[in-house]
Amino acid sequence: MFCSGFNNRVNNMINEMKEQRINFITKISKKRKWDFGDGNPFFDEVFNHFDKIEAKTLRTYKRKLKERKKNERNRIIAHFNKFK
Repeated sequence: MFCSGFNNRVNNMINEMKEQRINFITKISKKRKWDFGDGNPFFDEVFNHFDKIEAKTLRTYKRKLKERKKNERNRIIAHFNKFK
């Protein structure tokens, strides 16, 4: 019983943080008149990384996002270095 209640609270915190992030991205995109396509600077974050990151706070979310992008960049560079 205790664990399920705790897990529900953690999931609610994660969902609230993600909802706030989506609201921020939507607000700034509308303000700068960006459509939600690959020309939007936030497109990669939402399309590729958003569902895969579990974080309770915005700070940890941004840290994990930065790590994921760095790992992805290193993986792509390593792939192309194989052909040299």
